[in-house]
Amino acid sequence: MKLIHTSDWHFGMSVGTENYEDCQRYFLSELYKLIKTENVEAVLCAGDIYDSGVTNAEAIRLFNDAATALCTELKVKFILIAGNHDSAARLSSCSELLKSAGMYVSGSLKRDIEPVLLDDGKVAVYCIPFFNRDEVTALFPEKRDEIHTQEDAHRIVCQHIRETMDPKHRNIVMSHAYIVNAELSDSDRSAKVGSATAVSKDVFQGFDYVALGHIHKPQVISPAIRYSGSPVKYSFGSEETQDKGVVLIDTDTMEQRFVVLPMLRDRKTVTGSYDEIMARDDIKDDYLRIRLTDRYAGLEIQSELKEKFPYLLELTGISLTSDDEQSSLSVEELESLDETDIMIKFLAENYGAEPTEEQVKLFRQILEECDREDDLG
Repeated sequence: MKLIHTSDWHFGMSVGTENYEDCQRYFLSELYKLIKTENVEAVLCAGDIYDSGVTNAEAIRLFNDAATALCTELKVKFILIAGNHDSAARLSSCSELLKSAGMYVSGSLKRDIEPVLLDDGKVAVYCIPFFNRDEVTALFPEKRDEIHTQEDAHRIVCQHIRETMDPKHRNIVMSHAYIVNAELSDSDRSAKVGSATAVSKDVFQGFDYVALGHIHKPQVISPAIRYSGSPVKYSFGSEETQDKGVVLIDTDTMEQRFVVLPMLRDRKTVTGSYDEIMARDDIKDDYLRIRLTDRYAGLEIQSELKEKFPYLLELTGISLTSDDEQSSLSVEELESLDETDIMIKFLAENYGAEPTEEQVKLFRQILEECDREDDLG
């Protein structure tokens, strides 16, 4: 049978007032096409379905649409685990009921992990959701003295699976973990902060395939261990050059193939003069970081660029004080400014001066007067 390994959907992620829902829906539509073309029978999602444990209604609706399409319309098994960004309890609510629809959710770690059996029992999928060391200590109190690091905890969990798994099966493990020396992207913010919890690939020895989530760059850790990566480019830098897609696995041969899926919007850093960039029509639909070589990155310039390039996320330009320095302004920062902030920044950009406290006070009084007039109609 054929399986798809994916991860790190991050439904609900946003930057400023922009969200990625249209890109994520486009990914799902491409995923559905691949499932039909390749006759895929199960989809494995290795964590971080949501970007936050407390997510918005739009993200929940998107997940509901995806689960309904996979289980009800396409009739494939949907197996997923909670990542560090997910709320384990929320994600796994009604998990027993969902099994009858072909959806298998693992929110919190259990001592005895019952595999999801596929292909008439020939394929066993063991789900290891994101966990911390203390959870393993509580589940395996007899191993308390052996658990000093996150790697110790992973080793004990995986060893317990190996002791009970049937070697006649194709034994697949899903895990949301940071493997030592895995290549990170700028959007792997949690992995960078939690680098002390990285574990060796050796803890996963003995399994036919390990479907990893947590790292956004698709990569092969060893012949049987790999990250599928995120389906959308969530950061600038190294992620700009990455292909995005899913891993297709044939459990009869254990052949793996990374399938690149088209994206609705690419992510690009563009450098040039104001006129050179404004003359381009090939990047209007991309998420952009623009680096101006001849202008200051001011509010007016950003407004003009944003009008032509609606998905502009970050602007960098030359400094007003030194050609060796750069000024930068992200769209997210701009959208967080109130009227007083904008006034202060305008004076700095155009006159190189800051207002006095008295001027700021007067400006705010004028704003209050304007608000009162608006209320009176």
